[in-house]
Amino acid sequence: MKPLLAAGLSAMLLPLAISGPAGARPVYKCEEGGNVTFTDQPCSPDATAATLPGLIVTAPPTQSQRDLARSWDERNARATADRDRSDAEWLKQHHGRKDREQRVRKAMIEHRVVKGMTFDEVKQALGEPQGRSGGDSYGTDKETWTYADGRTVNFKDGAVTTTSKRKGRKAR
Repeated sequence: MKPLLAAGLSAMLLPLAISGPAGARPVYKCEEGGNVTFTDQPCSPDATAATLPGLIVTAPPTQSQRDLARSWDERNARATADRDRSDAEWLKQHHGRKDREQRVRKAMIEHRVVKGMTFDEVKQALGEPQGRSGGDSYGTDKETWTYADGRTVNFKDGAVTTTSKRKGRKAR
């Protein structure tokens, strides 16, 4: 390469190399009257370019990227709603179990029977029955327990459905 051509080419490329990436222009920070502004034109003859952090500029998302993001957001919202419904249902069941436990515990202490008690819970509350009868009726297991005091306890599929107590006869 001829020296004159090399010197001319380097003189043309030097400003490009100093200015940074292609298309980058210096930014000047100007303070006028207590206001700070940034501009591409120097505010004064002795102004120097401001040093800015390296910014990554990306192209706006394409339609398919926006659709994908929207789809993700909708799926995430559905999953959150499903989880919230599931949690609420569990909490409702949990409170129901706790309420039942309290009712049954209180009834057992008072030697009473309440609807929903199991065989074992009735035995703990009233003791062993004097008589038992029962069988299968239309696919459900039914059983009736009778006690010496005239009380009857009816079970369906292992849980109390009803209870009653006959009034005793008066002695003559």
